[in-house]
Amino acid sequence: MNKTPHASPAVATFVLAAALLGAATPAVARDNPVDPVSNPDKLDYRDVEARRPDFKEPFLRDGVVSRPERFREIKPGLNQAQVLAVLGQALKQQRGALGTEWDYHFKFQMPQSANYLVCQYKVVFDDSQAVRSAVWRRRQCLDLLPR
Repeated sequence: MNKTPHASPAVATFVLAAALLGAATPAVARDNPVDPVSNPDKLDYRDVEARRPDFKEPFLRDGVVSRPERFREIKPGLNQAQVLAVLGQALKQQRGALGTEWDYHFKFQMPQSANYLVCQYKVVFDDSQAVRSAVWRRRQCLDLLPR
């Protein structure tokens, strides 16, 4: 005789409710994990929010086309004028937990592709306005830089 285990009605109800609740919960962009390699200090980035009528070309987040090799020039100790000469004007400047932050959006052409990836980059300055750190929001962008 072949016996198949059966779940109790209470367990079955719980599993069904959990599945329905999980299916009804939309994915949220803010759930994107902080990457310890590209953003070790867990600096914040602003998410883009759009309502249905806003979905049209051009995309909501666009960037300046740039060459990835330029970002190797950004090193701790550079002053703001030097960063400006390499990267240009920041999209946004604000005071953050570690100092003044300059936010950029850059667009890189993907290897062996005609497609582009928009990358968020943040330069953080210390109290003497020298670069403290520079980080990417996502590791995919860091990986596009030449070694």
